[in-house]
Amino acid sequence: MTEMATDRWIWRDGDFVPWADATVHVLSQSLQRGTLAFDYMSVHQTERGPAILKLGPHIARLFETGRIMGLPIEYTPAQLEAACVETVRRNPGATSLKISALIPSIEVELVPQDATVSVVIAAYDSRADIIDRNRGEYHHSRELKLKVERSISNRREDVIPAQAKVAANYTAALFAKWRARREGYDDILLLDDGQYVAECSTSNVFAVIDGGIVTPPERRVLHGVTRSSVLELAPALELRVAEGDLTISDLTGADEVFCTATSVGVWPVVRIDDAVVGSGEIGPVTQRLKDKHKEIASGRDEAFLDWLTFCN
Repeated sequence: MTEMATDRWIWRDGDFVPWADATVHVLSQSLQRGTLAFDYMSVHQTERGPAILKLGPHIARLFETGRIMGLPIEYTPAQLEAACVETVRRNPGATSLKISALIPSIEVELVPQDATVSVVIAAYDSRADIIDRNRGEYHHSRELKLKVERSISNRREDVIPAQAKVAANYTAALFAKWRARREGYDDILLLDDGQYVAECSTSNVFAVIDGGIVTPPERRVLHGVTRSSVLELAPALELRVAEGDLTISDLTGADEVFCTATSVGVWPVVRIDDAVVGSGEIGPVTQRLKDKHKEIASGRDEAFLDWLTFCN
């Protein structure tokens, strides 16, 4: 059981409550049925104070998840953006920001009798407040080894669309990733029904082929905010980028492969199954994108300051 962080405050429907008091009943509808919608953002220390990276797009994605799932969020985007900023202010040193929309009522039926949605926002230091307080060893790699997942396919449009960031949409990938970890991999690579590359369990995938960058079409994947950032950033670095179908052979034969996620930015892939990708180390294109993304997040690039929402 996780040792509780005692000095953090959680925003819950307009009020701040202590970290340990931000709870729901074990029989709550979202806990039992997986209907919690969420989004995760990164917080960065800059010369101008703490800043949230791409706050607007993250909140927009939360509302898109609510629209897809029919989850009635009774706030405006502006109200939740302001709440996120205030939550960061109330929690100095936070590096992570997570917003959740859930149905806390206790229900006996699949469709909730009381469909009131509660919104909860937490700002915290992932390492100090969670990882270092948990039992067990935390798994993290600077360079990724991916296992191609062949027993399950990517999230399906006719079940729950890949674009819905809702708890139930991650269950199958969670157990597949867990199996891959026991086999010595870091993550899984999901394929769609046509056996084309889709995404990893919680990140988007890019390949560098003949100097250009290719990523699977957005209709097939979660609309990752960092994915969108790379699509915007690449032309600024005079790099060609496009969406297109990718096979496993395309990836294993690529010059470089990398993943993107809010929690890590740009993440190099060095192995897929038993195949070494490129030189087996982070490549020059991946390194350029990784460095530039870090520079922007830290507020050191004036041209991209609009990506940051300052919280001082």
